[in-house]
Amino acid sequence: MTAMEFTRHGALLVPTGTLPAPNEPSEDDRPATADPAPEPAAPPQQPPARSSRAEQRRARRDADARAARDAVLAGETKKVQRWAARAAEARHLRRLLLDPDVQAVRLMRQRARWSVMAWSALVFALLFTMVNVQRFAAGHAEPWSPMWVVAWLVDPAFSILLVGLLIARGHLSAVMRQVTEPIVKRVEYGLLAATTAMNVAPELVHRFPGGLAEQVASIVLHLLVPLLAFAAASVITLIQDHFAAAIAALTTPPDGDRPTGINLHEHPDTDPAMVELSADDRKVLDAARHAIATGDLDPDPSGYAIYRRVMGGRGDKTRAYRIATAVNGWRPALHAA
Repeated sequence: MTAMEFTRHGALLVPTGTLPAPNEPSEDDRPATADPAPEPAAPPQQPPARSSRAEQRRARRDADARAARDAVLAGETKKVQRWAARAAEARHLRRLLLDPDVQAVRLMRQRARWSVMAWSALVFALLFTMVNVQRFAAGHAEPWSPMWVVAWLVDPAFSILLVGLLIARGHLSAVMRQVTEPIVKRVEYGLLAATTAMNVAPELVHRFPGGLAEQVASIVLHLLVPLLAFAAASVITLIQDHFAAAIAALTTPPDGDRPTGINLHEHPDTDPAMVELSADDRKVLDAARHAIATGDLDPDPSGYAIYRRVMGGRGDKTRAYRIATAVNGWRPALHAA
C-alpha cells in the first residue's frame, strides 16, 4: 500500500488535494446570488374595438378620394379609361371587319338582299303584265268560259320559261360558270318582247273616254312595266356575276404561277409599261387565249370581237379592248415554247 499524504488545515489533517486553491473561494465563501426576478405577466389583450358603419363609410370615401387623386395625377381618369376601352373595341372590330371571310359573308348577305329586291321587281312587273295579256288573249270570251280561263295561262307560260332561264343563269354565275351562248339571250329577249307586245296591244284598240291623251298615257304605262321586267332580268345575273367575282377574289388565294401583270405599249414611241390586271381581267385574258388556241377567235382579235365572242356581249367593253391590247401578238406555239 502506498502511504497517503495529509496536509494540516488548521488543527486538522486532511488528505492532500481535497482543499481548494488559495485564490479560489470555496462554496462557503462565495456570495449567494439572488434568484432572477420573475417577468411581469403580460396583461390580457383586449379585442380591437369594432369601428362603426359611419367610420367604415368615411374610410371608404377617403380611400376612393385617394385613388381618384392618384388616377388624376397618373392621367387614368374614368373618361380616359372609357375612351381607351372604346379605342380597343374599335381596333378589334376593325380587324374583324377587314378579315376576308367576314367581308365575304357581308357580300353574300348583300347579294341575297339585292336578289330579293330584283326578283320582287321582276315578279311584280310580270303580275301586272299577266292581267293585260289575259285581256288580250281572252278577247270577247265570256267570263269563266274555257277560253277566258286558259287566257290566264298565256303570260305565265312565257314568264315561267323566262324566270327559269334567269334562275339557272344566276345559280351558274354564283359558281363562276357563265352562260354566254347567244341563243339563250335571244330566247330571253324574245320572251320579253312577246310579253311587251301582248301587254300593249289591247291599249292600241281600246277606246278611252279621255281621247288620244288618255290612250297615250295608258300605252306608256303598259310599256314601262314590261321595260321594268326587262331591266330587272338583264341586270340580275350581271350583278350576281360581280358579287361572285368579288367573293372569289376575297376567299381565293392568289395563284403564284399565273402572271399578275403584262407589258402593254401605251404608245409606239414609249417604253413598255407594267399594267396590273385584276382577277376578272386575267380570266377574260385566259378565255381569249383559249379561244385563239382552239380557233374560235382569230389571232390579234379586236376588242369588239372579244366582247362578242368571249364575253358574250356582256360586261365592260373597256375591259375587252384592254384584253385585246394584252393578247395582241400572242400565239399558242410561242406560248408553249
